Amino acid sequence: MQSARNIVRWVFLVLALVYVAWCAPVLFHNFREWRAALPGDPVAAEFWHSALDAQLTNIIAVLVIGIATWWGLKARRRAGARAPSVQS
Repeated sequence: MQSARNIVRWVFLVLALVYVAWCAPVLFHNFREWRAALPGDPVAAEFWHSALDAQLTNIIAVLVIGIATWWGLKARRRAGARAPSVQS
């Protein structure tokens, strides 16, 4: 049971990180376009800022879900369990 739980735990975390790495170039592109449009075209700047916000929200949500799943499936020690003793 513990092994399957650890596998699921790490799969969710790795998938979240892979998704973030896959979306990062789009995020940086949106940021560059927003910064380029700021001085001359306020309508385009607003569009690129909205796209940047949407992509950033998407990435943060996926990371939060991945980390929460990883943390939530972490093995917990039972209340009455003792730590393993070290024999010298």
